Amino acid sequence: MKIVMAQHNYTVGDIAGNLEKILGAIHYYANTADLIVFSELCITGYYPKDLLGRESLITEQDKALTTIQEATKAIAGGVIIGAVERNAFAGKPFFNALLLIENGQILYRYHKQLLPTYGVFDEARHFQPGTKPGVFEFRGWRLGFLVCEDAWEDPDNPLYLSDPVAQLENINLDAVISINASPCNVGKHKQRYALVREIAQRCQASTLYVNQVGGIDDLVFDGGSIAYNRAGICVGHAPLYEEGDQLVDLDAPLSVDVVLPDSITMIAEQLKLGLQDYCRKTGFRRVVIGCSGGIDSAVTLAIAAWALGAENVIAITMPSQYSSAGSVDDSIALCDNLGVKLATAPIGPAFDLLRQSYEEAFGEESSPLAQENLQARIRGLLLMAYSNSKGTLVLSSGNKSELAVGYCTLYGDMSGGLSLLGDVYKLQVYALARYLNNRVFKRKVIPNAIIEKAPSAELAPDQKDSDVLPPYNQLDSILKIYLEADLLAEDELEGLQRLADKVAPEEVKRIHALVDRNEYKRKQAAPVIRVNRRAFGVDRQIPITARMTLLYNSTSRKA
Repeated sequence: MKIVMAQHNYTVGDIAGNLEKILGAIHYYANTADLIVFSELCITGYYPKDLLGRESLITEQDKALTTIQEATKAIAGGVIIGAVERNAFAGKPFFNALLLIENGQILYRYHKQLLPTYGVFDEARHFQPGTKPGVFEFRGWRLGFLVCEDAWEDPDNPLYLSDPVAQLENINLDAVISINASPCNVGKHKQRYALVREIAQRCQASTLYVNQVGGIDDLVFDGGSIAYNRAGICVGHAPLYEEGDQLVDLDAPLSVDVVLPDSITMIAEQLKLGLQDYCRKTGFRRVVIGCSGGIDSAVTLAIAAWALGAENVIAITMPSQYSSAGSVDDSIALCDNLGVKLATAPIGPAFDLLRQSYEEAFGEESSPLAQENLQARIRGLLLMAYSNSKGTLVLSSGNKSELAVGYCTLYGDMSGGLSLLGDVYKLQVYALARYLNNRVFKRKVIPNAIIEKAPSAELAPDQKDSDVLPPYNQLDSILKIYLEADLLAEDELEGLQRLADKVAPEEVKRIHALVDRNEYKRKQAAPVIRVNRRAFGVDRQIPITARMTLLYNSTSRKA
């Protein structure tokens, strides 16, 4: 049996564009495959969220489904498609469905049984869970079916009343087909591929895992569709972070090596694709970034130039009286290396004018903190003014470590339409800088002076991050434990704990309090591309007015 794993980049709500991709694959493999398998909710794109409440979306999807049915009349094989199906009975209005279509007819339909509601998922808001196992005989092949979360059954989740994988064991299946829209994060590749291999061995059947690829808002779907035979040997693998179909012949399987990307490679590719698709799907062609001469803005600039082309990136350096000459020189060197246009807009005159206006209005000088924030807000104002004038997207460049403890300024350095590093810890930023130099550009586009200088906001004389924060290796350890402890492997958690233990308990408590206290800032931050196990935003929903140290004990696994 020849099966095509059709791995495409869909846009939520773009029924016509998504249909074009689907029909293209159907026509291309018309006489080659017995089955062409597409990913979860591929016609609407995953995840439509409350767009599912718009009748027009469902109506257009149903029209597209009819077109797909018609297209199958002209091909030799069948098609498996992910779609929204109406629920005519009690419960939520829709099912998350897998449909098997042949010769214009829907031969079989399976409804997703496990609807994730943790982390970035909220499927139970719109869908009714299915109740029947996914088993069907097609052309003499006994097939089992899963839809994404069905493969990730969690015995500790009281909302999951069934185990869809267990339903497929010991029933003499030839193949298990899972259609998915599974976003990626650090550690996900190893976890996911191990799971698919385990399913193949448990069910004693070839198992095909077909995934969506592309960025949708803060999520990045990495593709990497994969197939294992019943012995747990990989026999087919689609590319990571790009569209690409993979034909798997289950009658003559070939062993394929699976190379897992390391975490920094994964983060870099995730940010690149996330930025590309965010711009493409929202209509932005160019981005603008404040260039401070620091590591965060340097990495943001380098990724933007890599993802979009240097000609589509504008940098603005905005020195003040506290900016070192080295920072300005480093900004010039960085932009020269990248081929990015650099504009200079000193903020000194505006800063002096606004300080004077404050003093005249209130009869006293503004506080040192207010003056620091004022500088950041002038820079944010200039970036947004440029964005308004030129139609460019402002990328904020603050990292997760700073965002966590509030070492950032609302309407200042937090200004922007998208946060590229908002889910990247500070030490990961340094690792990204080395990766970009060594493996992407293969030369030192980010100067050593930027990588080696002591981090500083340069908003006050001789200011250093270390004046108010522990060393970043210790701070990142404290933050990872506080934010992601329940999602970390035991050995990783132990290593982080050893570093965190070097910090006085009172300081650890202060860091925890800073995280809690600055929730209000994160609620107003630009969307953050998700790369780690728990990002700020939908992934971590905390009330602003909470008055407790927030601990996490969830054991849910992510699909």
